[in-house]
Amino acid sequence: MSPAPLREDLLHAYVDELLAPTERAQVDRYLAENPAEEERVASYRRQREVLRNAFDTVLDEPVPERIRVDRFRNRSHPAWRVAAAFVLIVFGGVLGWLLRGEYAPAPIAYAAETELVQRARMAHIIYTAENRRAVEVAASHEQDMIRWLSKRMNAAVRVPNLTEFGFQALGGRLLPGSEGPACQIMYQNDKGKRLTIYLARAGGATRPLRFGDDDKVHVVFWSDGTLAFAVSGELSNEQLARIAAAVARDSRTRG
Repeated sequence: MSPAPLREDLLHAYVDELLAPTERAQVDRYLAENPAEEERVASYRRQREVLRNAFDTVLDEPVPERIRVDRFRNRSHPAWRVAAAFVLIVFGGVLGWLLRGEYAPAPIAYAAETELVQRARMAHIIYTAENRRAVEVAASHEQDMIRWLSKRMNAAVRVPNLTEFGFQALGGRLLPGSEGPACQIMYQNDKGKRLTIYLARAGGATRPLRFGDDDKVHVVFWSDGTLAFAVSGELSNEQLARIAAAVARDSRTRG
């Protein structure tokens, strides 16, 4: 008789090296007896490495001009010290999400993550197939769209610049979420391929970046305590991870 499957969140915590020794030993025994599950965990490790590499790339990029510390160093006001602390918090915090995200052992946390991925993927599939009505508000009215979505979401909604990845913003729309309003920002490249960012209220929960379950439409998701994010697209894991890292950085550095 095969052992009962372990919870998905327990396997992710195992990959993230967040388990106590007794729990880790339990998972070790389970994987030794279940080669298929061992391969699944190995795939999680590969995904984690992809995300780690994506963040390393982002952290190696120049600090944005708006938060460069040397802009403040020659001023009498100690604002440069505040800026320095901000830079450390922003980039240290982003990396911390990936390497040591808080582990919520309750299955409820994993269920919420699964629902986020499902809603983001479904919205992506439905609206990227549209031509004339793919968005409610076009990117040509970006500031109006930002004000509208931010008001409805009761949080600062951003439209990250993804031109370095070849994607231009098309616009956005309001969507129903499990805990109130959600929204979607859509992008398109010169080949017509579309990418979406789905945002929902996070309810105070902070989660590290992770890939959703395998599907034609790949999803990378995370939450910063205020908003939960899910970046979706028919792209490689490496491409999507780099874009998600840029979106995460943008959400933390833009004022």
